[in-house]
Amino acid sequence: MPLTANRELSRYIDQELRAFPVAASAHVFKGALVGIDRATGLVRNLVAGDVFAGIAYEEMDNSAGAAGALSVRLYTQGDFILKTTNANQAWVGAPVYAVDSDATTAAPGVGASYCGVLLGVVGVNQGIVRIMPMSAPQVERAVHVALASSLSAATSNPVMITQRAIRILHAQVSFNTVPGAGTLDVGTDNSDPDEVIDAFNLTTLSPNTPTLLSLNFTDVAAGQRIWAKVGQASTTAGVGGVLSMRYIELP
Repeated sequence: MPLTANRELSRYIDQELRAFPVAASAHVFKGALVGIDRATGLVRNLVAGDVFAGIAYEEMDNSAGAAGALSVRLYTQGDFILKTTNANQAWVGAPVYAVDSDATTAAPGVGASYCGVLLGVVGVNQGIVRIMPMSAPQVERAVHVALASSLSAATSNPVMITQRAIRILHAQVSFNTVPGAGTLDVGTDNSDPDEVIDAFNLTTLSPNTPTLLSLNFTDVAAGQRIWAKVGQASTTAGVGGVLSMRYIELP
């Protein structure tokens, strides 16, 4: 029920370190990226898809212990130099995702765990990451576009108009019936839209199976129209095609 009088609440003064119960049979290493297993709520060396909990302040070996028998202290604040694949200066300010207990990435694939923001780059695949445990990532948006396929000509499929500059994080394509020939291009040039995705061979798809696409370029300026071009099919036209892209709007 609502309060009817003043009260005093206990609070934590130290905001940097927190103790978390360790999963059964888990051995957490000092310096590891640590995740919360969604099934148990206990921490372990991070597996992609876990909720990011922090960075291990200490080693804690619960290999022979029951669930929650030991606790480990984690850094829950700070800027850390981490292995960060795809990190480059142009990506400063972008979200960073953990893929395992050792590595992060600025270009996430399926299931990676949001862990913070890229502040800078100090070497090849070495980024300064401001960790943000148990936080929602910078607002991600998604667009899903039906793709037409034809035996008579290539098709140009409108994807979106950018209201602000965007950074594309992830793209997938799928067809229920795979085209007998043809490539997929995505970009801002209606006649040859290949800035984002260039000449992906659609015949390599498996029916009704989403496939991750390699991004040729990720940033698109504001006020641009993005197209997806499906090359001319032969023998069999593609049916049930869809392109899905995740992106964030840039400041």
